[in-house]
Amino acid sequence: MCAKSNGIVFELSSGGYLRVDSISPNTFRVRLHETNDFPESALERYGIVLHQSSSDYTLEHDGPMSTIRTDKAALRIDTRNGCLSLYNERNEMMTRHAERCWSDSVQGFRASFWLAEGERIYGLGDNERFRIQHRGHRVEMWIENLNRYAPIPYLMSSRKWGLFLNTTWKHEFDIGHTERDILCIRGARGKLDYFLIVGDSYAELLDRYTDVVGKPALLPIWAYGLTYVCHRQVNAREMIDDALNFRRAGIPCDTIGLDGGWMDVPGDSIHKKWHPERFALPSYSKKSDTFIGALDKLGFKLSLWLTSTYDISTEEERTAAAKSSASSVNSPSNEEPWYDHLWKFVDQGVSAFKLSGAPFELEPHGRSWGNGMSDEEMHNLYPILLAKQMHLGFKEQTGRRSMIYMASGYSGMQRFAATWAGSSTQKPALVSMLNHGMSGHVHTTEDMDVSTPEGIHFGFLQPWSQVNSWAYWRHPCLLENDLLQTFKMYAKLRYSLLPYIYTAAHNAARTGVPIVRAMPLTFPDDPYSDELLQQYMFGDSFLVAAFTNTVYLPEGVWFDFWTGDRHIGPKQMEYAAEAPASGPLFVKAGAIVPIWPEMSHIDPKPPERIGLHLYLYGESEYVLIEDDGVSYAYLERQVVETKISCRTTDKRSTVRIDAREGHCEGMPSRRSYDIVLHVPAKPLQVTVAGSLAEETAHLPENGLAANNWHFDRASRLVRLVVQEQSDMTIEIGYDASFHRESPARPIRNDISDSPGTNAFWETELEIGLETGDRVKAYAALEEWWIERIERIPNMDDARVNMLLVCGLFVRVCNRQGWNVQTVLDDEYDAFVNIQAVFKKEQGYEIMRRAVQQLIDYRRSAKKSNIHPLIKQLTEIVEKEIDGNMTLHTLADRLHVNSSHLSRMFKQVVGQSFSDYVMVRKMVRAKALVIAGSSVSETALQLGYKDTSHFIRVFRKYWGVTPGALMLY
Repeated sequence: MCAKSNGIVFELSSGGYLRVDSISPNTFRVRLHETNDFPESALERYGIVLHQSSSDYTLEHDGPMSTIRTDKAALRIDTRNGCLSLYNERNEMMTRHAERCWSDSVQGFRASFWLAEGERIYGLGDNERFRIQHRGHRVEMWIENLNRYAPIPYLMSSRKWGLFLNTTWKHEFDIGHTERDILCIRGARGKLDYFLIVGDSYAELLDRYTDVVGKPALLPIWAYGLTYVCHRQVNAREMIDDALNFRRAGIPCDTIGLDGGWMDVPGDSIHKKWHPERFALPSYSKKSDTFIGALDKLGFKLSLWLTSTYDISTEEERTAAAKSSASSVNSPSNEEPWYDHLWKFVDQGVSAFKLSGAPFELEPHGRSWGNGMSDEEMHNLYPILLAKQMHLGFKEQTGRRSMIYMASGYSGMQRFAATWAGSSTQKPALVSMLNHGMSGHVHTTEDMDVSTPEGIHFGFLQPWSQVNSWAYWRHPCLLENDLLQTFKMYAKLRYSLLPYIYTAAHNAARTGVPIVRAMPLTFPDDPYSDELLQQYMFGDSFLVAAFTNTVYLPEGVWFDFWTGDRHIGPKQMEYAAEAPASGPLFVKAGAIVPIWPEMSHIDPKPPERIGLHLYLYGESEYVLIEDDGVSYAYLERQVVETKISCRTTDKRSTVRIDAREGHCEGMPSRRSYDIVLHVPAKPLQVTVAGSLAEETAHLPENGLAANNWHFDRASRLVRLVVQEQSDMTIEIGYDASFHRESPARPIRNDISDSPGTNAFWETELEIGLETGDRVKAYAALEEWWIERIERIPNMDDARVNMLLVCGLFVRVCNRQGWNVQTVLDDEYDAFVNIQAVFKKEQGYEIMRRAVQQLIDYRRSAKKSNIHPLIKQLTEIVEKEIDGNMTLHTLADRLHVNSSHLSRMFKQVVGQSFSDYVMVRKMVRAKALVIAGSSVSETALQLGYKDTSHFIRVFRKYWGVTPGALMLY
């Protein structure tokens, strides 16, 4: 291998020069020029495309073919015409040129690549708001207010390669539109300069792409809360009233924004001053006594709206010349940097800036820019340079992270600014965010539609959230009561999820993987992903659907966040959320979700006590990332990480919380955890750090004591509080198997859900009692109780259902020939008087103890001194249940008298041998049918040659045919 910093230049037989730079093991840069001179691009000159050291490679020659090879990829070049083929480390071709490329001052540039059958293309930024898969379409890379806010010339293929075009000139991507199998990139001006990237996943491609144009910047932590932009005509007093109303209503909010009305001359790009009447700020005022100081006392940050037509290119030229230690060829003027106009506002306490959707003249007018560029070359470049200068200026002035947000943008904007999708609502805004996420930009939002519950649902489940009044009156306190309650609930939900959102933002800053993720990004092999434009993954664990009543759950196990119901994908389902919830929200099984306590606004210091929700399933791991919330120390790894892992088997869940690692300013020295476990049934026991935790029957008003736990039957949640220890382990033992899945049951409209219906879980309970299967019996009782008792508001109806379960117990005892009073012993009196209970909880405990008594009695009966002959006989029955057994044939096998054996069997077992065999067959039959076995298969497995005869016996015993049982 060799490493070269000046690239490899090939003189092509067809004319021109091709240069290839091995940027990293996964990435090549390719440039085509008429001469052996490759000037830097505008994005490179102004630090948007980052300079990187070259990667080690080998160069191989085979006649006119040359191959540049790294550990991860290879590029094969035909030196006759410059045509390229891209390969991965397994020597699989990713893509290749479809024809000879060109790049000159007359024709501009053009490059084309073959598209394979079924190949899908994603990315391209906020360009298309109606699709996320762009094969078959043509898109223009040109910022256009309202229609095309932020095109990004980056795409990635389902064949796991990506392409970034390094130009700011106007150009287009024709992705199989003109020619079905051709991806064509062309522009009338500029030179051909692009990066080819290879990766094993979309996530890896985004990671490598953001290595080239920069990782997303982490916003200050308060920016992930709620931003409210006031009506543009407000004054200082009305703005303070807006802030106070948030606090009075108990709605968390962190940022108050002012629209253009704050200025003396709205839209002034240079000489910005406070409006003298609306926002008087006397020079003699102390900072704490101003309206900005009043906001600060209430816990709010202030954001100002700006627009700019200033020539920011001169400052970029000064910076570029300083870095190169050479005079600028464009001789920039002595105009002051644009950020200098903002210095005084930041010094007065302003914390954030919002840039107009049209921050400069969008149409070319022949302007002469200070860096010598034309309007056309500056058009796509201007928003990025503006955001860059504001970001770096704020950093230099304060040492803190900036919150700058804009609508227009281009490649690299993720390093400097957040964006919002304008006032577009519903599907277009969401599609804009999904395309941004597939293009390396992660901090996106839209103007929340507070007039509908669906708009509130969507607005709060985004990387950051904004309510923009602008020319309207959208303060949540002006909403009708139902909408206000929905808004308040979602605001509190968002703030509780802030450690989860902030950790996702940290990971985005490290990898380029967005917070809001289009479904193909997480489920690339699901054939439905491309069409799922109204749902997305919110971080690793949440699935959100917006503005739709239909949701698709990919493969796996999912929990309904609102109800706790468990679903198995893949499946599509109709969904109607119950107020105040207003949209589908699901959690992936195995999720570990950190939770913050209720708050009015965000304190940068992490709280001492946090919550952890664990959706127990399989094996999972999560790393909580915390920092000081405002500085750039996180770039020096001054963060605190807490690794949390969970492993769940049939009988036990083990949760491990490792000791915190790392350091950051403001991190509490001690920590405790409010842990919420989403469990299948009530645990048998809970241990913390090896010690048995104590169960609390009722949740105290002031909360649980450390190492106590409480089980809420209705929600099936276990709650406990633990103090931080070194590498702490929590173990939960269950009665029921967490992995046992219930067979799907079709809905029958002709079967009423009234008391007396032999529903599925009643059948499961009966089988569990018949067979002595405690796991099955407890799980069935739990499910049956929730369905038939907890969800019935009328206590009299609930008591009727309790009596039905009592009848089931009596039937099971009678079949075994047992006396009910003997079986239940001390629990008998409570059992027969269950109708007199006043609370449902009492009834459940009586039933649970009855199940335990019956199963213990069965087990003790089995363990008693049974005659060896009878024990041998019952073992034969269990092993040969499919045979046609009679007492006479078995007596012969055991060499005993059949009459003597019959009398002995009835005396020991309590029923005749033929009845015993029939019961064992029927119990086994019901279990097989419920498990999905067909009627004929079940009959054959149990030794019934005549299926009709089997059906008659089954119906006589169970009161229902096996076919009807399969429908429950």
